[in-house]
Amino acid sequence: MASYNKVILMGNLTRDPEVRQTQSGTALVKAGLAVNERRPDGQGGWKEQAHFFDITIFGTRGEAFARFNKRGACVLIEGRLNFSSWDDKESGQKRSKVDVVVDNWSFTGNKNDNAGGGQGGDQASSPQQDQQQPQAAVPSFPGPDSFGGGMSDDVPF
Repeated sequence: MASYNKVILMGNLTRDPEVRQTQSGTALVKAGLAVNERRPDGQGGWKEQAHFFDITIFGTRGEAFARFNKRGACVLIEGRLNFSSWDDKESGQKRSKVDVVVDNWSFTGNKNDNAGGGQGGDQASSPQQDQQQPQAAVPSFPGPDSFGGGMSDDVPF
């Protein structure tokens, strides 16, 4: 029987990544991710609902994740669902949870975001600072005449 286990989520970290070490010395990073869902409420408005996920990242990718991200950072993660179960020591009840084991992650905010990736997180910028920062230039692509003599009718595709 074929199976496929792939998850792609984009959201904000709910807590700072926590770095631990496995018995073999591999880094184990745990964090929480909130993903917002926006849908019609049936009365002409919108309703927002947050979904919360525990994420786990192993190895050097996890160490880099913890170094560059913190609570509030917007990240894109790609990974797989992992089911685990155990007996609760206090109550003796069977417990279980599903978390996301991350294979790849990416920054999604720009470097001017206060959370994650770029600048310090607790520094608030003043309106004057925001006005003084240059706007990002929109990339311009060369026109057909900038490739040395224009386009010919002999294009092979």
